[in-house]
Amino acid sequence: MNYEEAVAYLLDIPKFAGKTTHENLRGFLRLLGNPHEQIPAIHIAGTNGKGSTCAFLSSILQQAGYQVGVFTSPHLVKINERFRLNDSMISNEEFLIIFEKVRDAVETGLQAGLVYPNFFEFVFLMAVCWYEVQKPDYVIYETGLGGRLDATNVLQPYLTILTSIGMDHMQYLGNTLEQIAGEKTGILKANTPCIYLCQKDVTETVIQRRGEELGILMLPVEKDKITIDEIQEQTIDFSYVNRYDSKYSCRKQPVTYRMKKTALYQAENAAIAIEAGYYLLSNPIKKGDKLKNIVRSISEADGEENTEEFVHKAICRGIYQMNWQGRMEEIEPGIYVDGAHNEPAIRAFCDTVTRIYLDKKIILLFAVASDKRYNEMIRILCETVSYEKIIITAIDGVRTTPVEQVQELFQQYTDCPIVTAPDISQAWDLAHDCLRSDNRVFCVGSLYLVGSLEAKKEEEP
Repeated sequence: MNYEEAVAYLLDIPKFAGKTTHENLRGFLRLLGNPHEQIPAIHIAGTNGKGSTCAFLSSILQQAGYQVGVFTSPHLVKINERFRLNDSMISNEEFLIIFEKVRDAVETGLQAGLVYPNFFEFVFLMAVCWYEVQKPDYVIYETGLGGRLDATNVLQPYLTILTSIGMDHMQYLGNTLEQIAGEKTGILKANTPCIYLCQKDVTETVIQRRGEELGILMLPVEKDKITIDEIQEQTIDFSYVNRYDSKYSCRKQPVTYRMKKTALYQAENAAIAIEAGYYLLSNPIKKGDKLKNIVRSISEADGEENTEEFVHKAICRGIYQMNWQGRMEEIEPGIYVDGAHNEPAIRAFCDTVTRIYLDKKIILLFAVASDKRYNEMIRILCETVSYEKIIITAIDGVRTTPVEQVQELFQQYTDCPIVTAPDISQAWDLAHDCLRSDNRVFCVGSLYLVGSLEAKKEEEP
């Protein structure tokens, strides 16, 4: 079997196949030698911001000298994106080797009475095997769906993180914020600290209650302590007041961080990563050995520097150096893609557009999956932002939503010109035809749309 055949095999596995359980998954892990127990794990759940928080935290830890694995989903263009070591994806050759190792274990497990793993369980098994071979200092794992029942919840992490929680995947997680938060907090573990975003709603109550039940250290990131200070041509400066400000004497309060120009909501994800970065670098799992050696080697090369200053500089550099595909990313001059695909993410997208691009006319390119509450998404888009034109297209696959149905919903909320395109390629051409110096094109509504446009970008000469 070659790489392309292995990918086809994986993509043919139903994503939610069978009634699998954590105990079933642990059976396969035992056959593989329990690779998930070999490398310290950081476990992240939430509705929005998980991937960006993974990327910010990975960047911070790399700037401090650590090797970092990152397991995320979904992929946008190539399945290898799910498996990263520092800033590099797994190679096709490594992918095939790990795939065959897991497939052999699965076949052995089936003979012993185990149930075939679903798609996400299979790729998770591949991830833990690959990281066991690569031996990074930490692996950051993003949940696939929810938390309590997610395949990644077999981990016993060193730190858990909860990002923004909102209404999404209700058919699997529940119809209320309280139910959804309950599923997300399923990743919390005894003796494992949790960093979480305070949202001042029922989700915070659920999170705090679960933390109290487990008796664990809970480290909140308060949104009202995050301030956007300045939006420049290429960067955004924000300040975040956290519990470490008074501890470290190397800086003044409040601290200002700089990130590359992106969506404003990324300041929240960055703040979560900052909090996690300070915790991990102040409480390294190897009890200071590696961090002290890193600080010592840098000090010898560049002059005296204490650990506190080193940690702060690593965090600032990490926030600035972070790059993450598909999150308010300018893929061509004047054309942006954003993975907003549920109501909270759409609100955050609209906030960025109305605050950063006030001087530009806005063209919206929109596609949405049929299992989303797209009526509410469309209402928010139309009630918050004024558009020069709206282009509606459809994603490929069984989850597509007919463009005529989406057009009718938009027409209920706006009088601006609306055009439809039966496929993403035609929609892309329409967007290019509309582009001028005084407008901007934003492509939102679905990660599948973003992935298709990212693929087109890579195909172009």
